[in-house]
Amino acid sequence: MPRATVSKATETKQLTTLPPVDGDEGGWVELRRMSYGEKIAKDAEAMKMKFGMDDAAAGNMNAEVAMINERVTLLEFQRCIVDHNLTAPVDPEDDTKGERKLDFKKFSDVQALDPRVGDEISTLIGEMNDFEKAVTKQGVDAKGK
Repeated sequence: MPRATVSKATETKQLTTLPPVDGDEGGWVELRRMSYGEKIAKDAEAMKMKFGMDDAAAGNMNAEVAMINERVTLLEFQRCIVDHNLTAPVDPEDDTKGERKLDFKKFSDVQALDPRVGDEISTLIGEMNDFEKAVTKQGVDAKGK
């Protein structure tokens, strides 16, 4: 019988925004696919944004859109990033105190990312979890034809 649950397999992706330098390892993230339930939760957050745009007064709309987008991004980073080798200074004011591994369960660490790195990771997560796009790349439409 066909298995219909999400695979626990992960994929390690090298980050083009953090290539190897002087023999050091380049940046990478190990990602997993969302379950259908996680995808529904993420889509529900995105729908709040759409309804907020339709119903909100012009002054409140931008703030609501930004807050929803932050929640969706945090949810994706928390659920999809299994491991990585990305660091930040222990003390942002003093680089000499060493490095610590970023914790993507904390929104402050997601916010601290270089925007190019954050966008690349977000794109990789999106590509891994966008079934219709993956099917189209294989030359098959969303209905399997």
